[in-house]
Amino acid sequence: MLSSEPQWVALYTNPRMEKKAEQNLKEAGFEVYLPLRRELHTWSDRKKWVEMPLLKSYVFAKITEKQVALVVNVSGIVGIVSFNKNIATIPEFEIQMMKDFLASEYDVQVQTAEKLKRGAMVRINSGALAGREGMLVSDCEEGNFAVEITGISLAMVIYVDRDKMEVIEDGQPKKPARKKEYNIR
Repeated sequence: MLSSEPQWVALYTNPRMEKKAEQNLKEAGFEVYLPLRRELHTWSDRKKWVEMPLLKSYVFAKITEKQVALVVNVSGIVGIVSFNKNIATIPEFEIQMMKDFLASEYDVQVQTAEKLKRGAMVRINSGALAGREGMLVSDCEEGNFAVEITGISLAMVIYVDRDKMEVIEDGQPKKPARKKEYNIR
């Protein structure tokens, strides 16, 4: 639920109009965040690194309750993400987490949160994302680390070695159990 204090919301854009919608929102005076990732695109005659939106048809803006009508009238914006007629707000720390992930050396992918296999809560204990907490997706040998963006039911997934994570129980870190190895003679 929006208040008189500016809060982050997710906005739907027209297909492939994320960058233009971001520009239009900035020109209208809104604080905007469009998460971008670099992708290598290959054509028949060349290869080129291109910045592509991480979340297709989404851009984030910080707005107040009174700015709802203004933001939906910006060119390129289709609507505001809402559930049961309540505008979904996104906490500041989740926007910051997206920025941190995209600035890290990790490969970031996005999946719908419902498709992720839920596992143990973990904390990354080394590297650029040390201290970040999230859900361990345990169906992969490398150890997938997922952080859900609650306002829009999406999750960012990065690949982190299991030895760089620790399991968290009741807020206290606990080292993950090691696989038992048997010597057969």
